[in-house]
Amino acid sequence: MSNSCRATKLIIEKKCILKNIENIQKYLGNNVEIMPILKANAYGTYINKELDIIEKFNIVGVSLVDEAIEIRKCGYKGDILILYPPVESEIEDIIKYDLTINGCNFSFLKLLNNKLNRKIKIHLEIETGMGRTGVLISKLNEYLKEMKTLDKIELEGLFTHFSSSSKDEEFSKVQIFRFEKALKIINENNLYPKFIHICNSGAIFNYKEYLYNMVRIGIMIYGYYPNPKFKDIIKLYPSMTLKTSISFIKKIEPGDTVGYNKNFVAKRDTIVATIPFGFGDGFISLETGQAYVLINNKKAPIIGICMDNMMLDITDIPDVDYNTEVYIWDNKNITVEQITDWCKDLCNYEILSSLSDRIPRYIVGDKR
Repeated sequence: MSNSCRATKLIIEKKCILKNIENIQKYLGNNVEIMPILKANAYGTYINKELDIIEKFNIVGVSLVDEAIEIRKCGYKGDILILYPPVESEIEDIIKYDLTINGCNFSFLKLLNNKLNRKIKIHLEIETGMGRTGVLISKLNEYLKEMKTLDKIELEGLFTHFSSSSKDEEFSKVQIFRFEKALKIINENNLYPKFIHICNSGAIFNYKEYLYNMVRIGIMIYGYYPNPKFKDIIKLYPSMTLKTSISFIKKIEPGDTVGYNKNFVAKRDTIVATIPFGFGDGFISLETGQAYVLINNKKAPIIGICMDNMMLDITDIPDVDYNTEVYIWDNKNITVEQITDWCKDLCNYEILSSLSDRIPRYIVGDKR
């Protein structure tokens, strides 16, 4: 996929993603449709540009109109849902590329309706506790009354978003109760959306009785769990490996320093390797001390971090030269979840989506 000659590479194994989709669908059953979430370049994998994967789905979800346009230009013919309310400047592209939108902003819907010469589909978001976007239940009847006056708007879907589906079951049940109340109001208004979706990756385990007929799956498609407690329920295959090469090796003496603010002070003769990966590539909150990379199947402590480089202590690792591969994670000895432990207050999907666009992506076959 990439023509870059940069040493740092993110390897994405397509067959792992396809197997994850298969295993998730098997768990869900045939009556529940998957909407894959492809925002942020499909969590950094760039499979949003791989037509042979995304065309397996009838509908996909993204955050931005620009993201949807990229997918259309790849040749995808199915529905693309913009998960968050768009703005007036995006109306022309919404019409041009036949996009499905979050319809909770009624003022926007009126503007859109006035410019349409055909119907456009919306999924209506209900605010149940996320506090971000969505129609309040107290305003729902009023919203529906006004929406029925818009002749070019078709209510195709109804959804909400959990704030903590894999952690706070008590509050999630409150959100479900509110959503069920909204669904009842919708039906009382003689509206029966084709798709009802409330569950994300974490919720499909805790609230299987509320799968309805569609779920939104993000992190799990790429092989990573929203919570490690789910590992025994569905087998997933991590699809991404991040590796690089050594750009410089030197030997320093006791008292010599490495990194900004003399982050590391050598206590012995130390061999330092520099790799071309830094906080400008991701992991902006990674700190030295516990963190390491893998060289020749051995841990190489990270002793300095810059925007474009990391410095490693390779003193105790034999047979290292400029041709030696360095694994930032390999999904076995170092996992994405391990890195989240080193990056304070981050979770796995934040790590993946924070990887810089300057890291070339290579989409390859399965190596399991």
